Amino acid sequence: MRLTKSHVVSGVLALALLGATGTAWYFAAQARTPAQRAEETEEPEDSVITVRVDQDQLIDTLEFDAVLDRTGDFSVPAPSAPEGIETALASKIPLEVGDEVKAGTVLLEVSGRPMIALEGDVPAYRDLEEGDTGPDVEQLQLALQQIYGTPKTGTFDARTATDLKKLYDSAGYDPAVNTTEETTEEDTETDTGTEEDTGEEGNTGGAQTSTVERTALPASEIVFLPDLPMQVSKINAQQSAPVAAEEAVMVLASGDWKLEAELDEEVASELSKLGEDAELEYGDGPLEETEVGGFELDVREVEDTEGEGDYSGEEGEEAATVEKTFAVFEFDADKVEGIDDLAPGEEQEVTLVQARSAEDALIVPLSALWTDSEDRTMLTVLDGDDETERQVEVDVTLRHEGRGVVVPVDGELAKGDEVVIAWRDRGNG
Repeated sequence: MRLTKSHVVSGVLALALLGATGTAWYFAAQARTPAQRAEETEEPEDSVITVRVDQDQLIDTLEFDAVLDRTGDFSVPAPSAPEGIETALASKIPLEVGDEVKAGTVLLEVSGRPMIALEGDVPAYRDLEEGDTGPDVEQLQLALQQIYGTPKTGTFDARTATDLKKLYDSAGYDPAVNTTEETTEEDTETDTGTEEDTGEEGNTGGAQTSTVERTALPASEIVFLPDLPMQVSKINAQQSAPVAAEEAVMVLASGDWKLEAELDEEVASELSKLGEDAELEYGDGPLEETEVGGFELDVREVEDTEGEGDYSGEEGEEAATVEKTFAVFEFDADKVEGIDDLAPGEEQEVTLVQARSAEDALIVPLSALWTDSEDRTMLTVLDGDDETERQVEVDVTLRHEGRGVVVPVDGELAKGDEVVIAWRDRGNG
């Protein structure tokens, strides 16, 4: 289609009209009366931050950590290296902390040989073999008697050897055997031979040599424990590492359960002050649903390890010791669900309740409190839609973790009232 000159002129005039209309609307939208401009440039009013008064119970507490333990323990000494081996190594650690130890349990494997637990009061002090006699043989027989019914004779006889082999077989090891050469003399009265017709073998005078094997029990392979069953409390041995003769390879525990806590000065002072009246609760840990029993405070001298490695005293001078307070707590293990799963060394949180408010106490943030010129503790309350301020004097009867229980002294205060905790002025806003 061909555009004529009149068409072009009409289009230009239409665009000009639209532009003028848009400009007029823009300036009209930007127009403000003097009153409007004054209102927009006025500084904002001050604002406040408030919270509502709560009504509940507030409990003031102190928390500390305790460790599960038992009343009896036994340190298992490291054994000597097996014969022919220069350094004793922990070749297998079959137990974990918390595992039960009973008669026949292998505590540790050292250089391929076992350390087997049996019940007995006297540690093994010598190697035994068939034919030996003594009270230590009787102790071995009494220990085996609990498992296999071994008779107590006081002599390491064939029955004792058989039952000892059963013990080792059950543990997955071959028993130790001592091999000796023994010479037996034959009856020479029936020997009609002469020196001339006696061959080279006749020089023995009719004696015969035989090899004798006797079942043996090395002292390093048996651990007599005074009380079974026991429980693994700590393992010091490390896989494939040497076992030091002067150190215990593990610690076993038995007896009643207890909790032991090292106390800081604040908790120790509070427990000492409250004594039997102390109110205790369990927090996080395996004893959450159990009632806390009594406790005993124990002040001990312990080595000061804080500066360990920096000690520069004279040679031969004892390292510094400090006094620390410990608390031992009792509890009824029969009331603990899953008591068999407890292990020495587990941590348990204990809470000391210092004070409790009434169940319907008025509670505010401590940040809402302020002190006036007369040293009175005050709250600022905002009332109504117009947020009228009024001051209320209060007594603070309990504080805990940033909150406080308040009682009105002068003025009224109720649950849900808005109290000021901060002012935000226009200079900082």
